[in-house]
Amino acid sequence: MTASDTPIEQRDRRPAGTLGFDEFSRTMITVAQMVADGCIISITSFLSLGFSIFVLRHDNINFYMYILPTAGATVVFVFSLARAGIYDVFSTSTRYAILRSTIRHLLEVVLLLTGCFFVLKVSDGFSRLWLTTWGITSAIALCGSRLVSATAVKTLIRSNKLAKNIAIVGAGEAGQELAAKLMEQGSGTRLIGLFDQRHRSRVSGCRFAVHPFAELDELLSAGCVDEVVIAIPPSASDRLLQLSRRFHPFPVSLRVLAPEGYEHFRVLDSFRYGDIGTFRVMNKPLDDVAVVIKWLEDKIIAFFCLLAVLPLMLLFALAIKLDSRGAVFFRQKRLGANNQPFDLLKFRSMYTEQADPLGHQLTRAGDPRITRVGRFLRRTSMDELPQLMNVLRGDMSLVGPRPHALEANAAGVSYARAVSEYLMRHRVKPGITGWAQVNGWRGETTRIEQIRRRVEHDLYYIENWSLGFDLLILTRTVFIVMSRENAI
Repeated sequence: MTASDTPIEQRDRRPAGTLGFDEFSRTMITVAQMVADGCIISITSFLSLGFSIFVLRHDNINFYMYILPTAGATVVFVFSLARAGIYDVFSTSTRYAILRSTIRHLLEVVLLLTGCFFVLKVSDGFSRLWLTTWGITSAIALCGSRLVSATAVKTLIRSNKLAKNIAIVGAGEAGQELAAKLMEQGSGTRLIGLFDQRHRSRVSGCRFAVHPFAELDELLSAGCVDEVVIAIPPSASDRLLQLSRRFHPFPVSLRVLAPEGYEHFRVLDSFRYGDIGTFRVMNKPLDDVAVVIKWLEDKIIAFFCLLAVLPLMLLFALAIKLDSRGAVFFRQKRLGANNQPFDLLKFRSMYTEQADPLGHQLTRAGDPRITRVGRFLRRTSMDELPQLMNVLRGDMSLVGPRPHALEANAAGVSYARAVSEYLMRHRVKPGITGWAQVNGWRGETTRIEQIRRRVEHDLYYIENWSLGFDLLILTRTVFIVMSRENAI
């Protein structure tokens, strides 16, 4: 029996439906590389400082004044490598290219640090021998670390302990041929299944187990799929468009077999599995590095913000209890990342008996259902403060597309029907604030144009995410809240 004839489940040695999580987590490898680089930069800085003190015999050097530039350079260097894709475990760059990029970014950080010293007129207070020694030793150590990590990752990929999980949609001849090529390729990729609406008995000559779409939906919701390849011929372009929309809510990369006849798509890149060409038409929104950075951003900022506003939240809770009977918090089902529902927390701003958990009737100016305290909370957006707990719990991010009520609509039309790309907002975690909100697209949606513009801004944010973009949105949010624009 050839590799292509072997059932997928036997090849992976795991039961169907349980695939998707690598034996060695890509996220942990990414974090390990970032931490290692940070440690190398920090340790070599202070070793270089000790060497400078020993050589120059300057006993009056202030050790503590070197902490801030070391910490700043470490953060800038790690984030610059992250933006350059150096920590991508599936990077196709050669080792020479990775080493060259590492040294280039290190040189940029050293020059930036030197420039800061001169601009702030503190250069005379820092040892030039320290800076020179630091640059040389850190470059040697970083290159050595990079070679070790690259070798380790390649070894894990060759042993198939680290692989990209790929699902093929379409069990026709093209899908079966692509499945066979993936099985032959082996290292670096893992075929998690061949999926079709038809049962295997209805697919002529199929050598592979054919799984229903319901199983694929479960794997997608669990985050077990990295890439989906739709293996149907170009002549079925209408069917392809229908299938592609099925994957809009999930953070996966989407590929098709040929760009011809697919006028609805923008081709991002191409890749060949054996002699079969595929074309990427939808990117994964956040790579492994971005996921780590955004997770740290959410947890750190949300934790300190919650500590800062906790006394204020206690006062609001007391005011709500004194103003009207009912619970302090209002819980409402919203759809989050991977199209999964979660309980969004708010301070209760309506009378309990008039609450609308599903959001059939959106709030409007002068809404009689809103309490006196609730009106103040909504006008100042303070009713959103409990969502900091949603962020710490992992349901939401600080910044992202705002989650909407399940039955929310614009002019009587559900959001998903009004805008075909609406579900693509669910490819990332929803946020307390977002790019649409700071650009004025918040509040009531009485017209379809309002939700369309909101979705356009949300998709722009997803496609252009960066830490700096998030910090810009958070800063602008403060001014938007203070202006009370569009608040109800």
